[in-house]
Amino acid sequence: MGTTEKSAGSFSKVKKLITFMRKCNGRAVVGSDGLISAGAAKILMRSLLLVAAAALCAVAYFLQPYAAGSVTTRNLAPSLMLILLLLSFVLGIKDIVTVLYMADDLGLLLSMPFSAGQIVMAKLAVVSVFPVTLSVIVLNALCLGFGIREGAGVPFVIGTVLSGVMIPVTGISAATLLVVVLFRVFRFIRSRDMSIAAGGVFSFGIIVAYTFLRDRFVGEGADGMAVFVMLASASRVFPNISFMTRFMFDGSVSALLVSLAVPFALILLALTAVRSFYADTALSMQTTASGKKMTKAVLYGGKKKSALRALTDYEAKSAGRNPAYLIYGFVINFLWPVLFILPCILGNNLLSAGIPLPMDTIPALPAVMSFAVMASCFSFGFNTLPGNAFSREGSSFYAIRALPVDPADYCRSKRNFSMLLCSGGSTLYVAVAGIVCLAAGFISAGSSWVIPAGVCVSLLLNLVFSDLMLLKASKKPQLDWDSETEFARKLGVPNGVMIVAGVFMLVVFMAILALGLILSEPPFERITLTVCIAAGLLILIAALVLERFAVKKAVNNLMKLE
Repeated sequence: MGTTEKSAGSFSKVKKLITFMRKCNGRAVVGSDGLISAGAAKILMRSLLLVAAAALCAVAYFLQPYAAGSVTTRNLAPSLMLILLLLSFVLGIKDIVTVLYMADDLGLLLSMPFSAGQIVMAKLAVVSVFPVTLSVIVLNALCLGFGIREGAGVPFVIGTVLSGVMIPVTGISAATLLVVVLFRVFRFIRSRDMSIAAGGVFSFGIIVAYTFLRDRFVGEGADGMAVFVMLASASRVFPNISFMTRFMFDGSVSALLVSLAVPFALILLALTAVRSFYADTALSMQTTASGKKMTKAVLYGGKKKSALRALTDYEAKSAGRNPAYLIYGFVINFLWPVLFILPCILGNNLLSAGIPLPMDTIPALPAVMSFAVMASCFSFGFNTLPGNAFSREGSSFYAIRALPVDPADYCRSKRNFSMLLCSGGSTLYVAVAGIVCLAAGFISAGSSWVIPAGVCVSLLLNLVFSDLMLLKASKKPQLDWDSETEFARKLGVPNGVMIVAGVFMLVVFMAILALGLILSEPPFERITLTVCIAAGLLILIAALVLERFAVKKAVNNLMKLE
């Protein structure tokens, strides 16, 4: 009886902690200030999810006769299970590292009357909402739609419903076990910034592996049936999927018990690892920031140089003093192409519409210009340094402003450093990509002038973005922050706008490659050339106009600060 009451009390604590975390995480979404109450918002959201699931199930039901030649429930079900399992595992690693080791509430929660296991269970319950919801909707809707139309039996329905929950739980449990053990064994990744860098490398590996596997199994004329057969065969490696499918199609009750025992065993192993390792490891997590203050010696570096150059050098040294700035300001210049460009460039279908190679001026010019605009948008969008140019000074800002230096030079140093930094992640890529395409025969020698044109477009756009970010950064700098590392990770609204613009230009770039043959025809050739010239002139005019007043306006903004 005592054990039962203890378990009930433990579960009650976890439930209360889950409720608290969900309210804290969602307070900015719905509440008393919203158009509808929080309860009504939940009901509306759940109703919309049910409608979406029903619609997806209906679509699968009506499409089943047309897809029967390439897709059957025997290969669809294990394929979806495998995809959702891997997706839950990969997303789980990122979310688990964030909520278990990098959250700011760890010190508070560990000091409360909660055990490490209860804290982890509550955090993982919140993290599991999205993958479980996605799995339940996708797996149940598609499999039940196909299965009911094919006349599948009761075991298939039961197995599908159970798998919708157990598949993401298995992936998250495996990710929890892996993360907790790795953080315990390898001490060097306990630094928050090292964890972020390791996560970037892991993401890079996943993207490259996905790209080449897709090209290997899908690219060489393989039909849909071959893809599903390949995924279904690969799913046999995972016992929870292989035994569950055996129950679904053969009705084996013993196979059902084994498939359910696998996730429960992983859950027990993960909880054991959490109880043994989590508390000590979480408390040892460090935020690495040197917190060096600005001095005259740091500013001039002991060498005679112009004030503008000295201030620009100081910007580089100041940004390099914190690993978070190195990651979100420098390393990101090498990561964003991996996240957005490689999956498209390495795909087999990008040039499938048939651009005649080598490309002539049309479509080479719009393709290079759209790539240049996209590169500049992504380079500035993912970089935190231009947006917090003044904020990262913190309490040292007023001391710097009191130095005998021209405020205009101080603002220009911020602008020049941002432009130089982001040009390494945009203009340099445009030049290198253009040279590679020219050497590989994608661009004709007579059209090679489009490469320096694209470089100029990127440089001018970088100047525009640098001036705009300077104006934004000088308007209301955040000089009072508790954690410099946490502050260095935050992207602002202008970053989000530039990322969205970059995604749009990526679509435009791919559309130009797909429609290149049409654009080069006489009726559209002049229109395309006119649009390119007009876009280039607009960027040039914007750069010249902003150059005349951006620095002056930024100085005025800074002088108003008290």
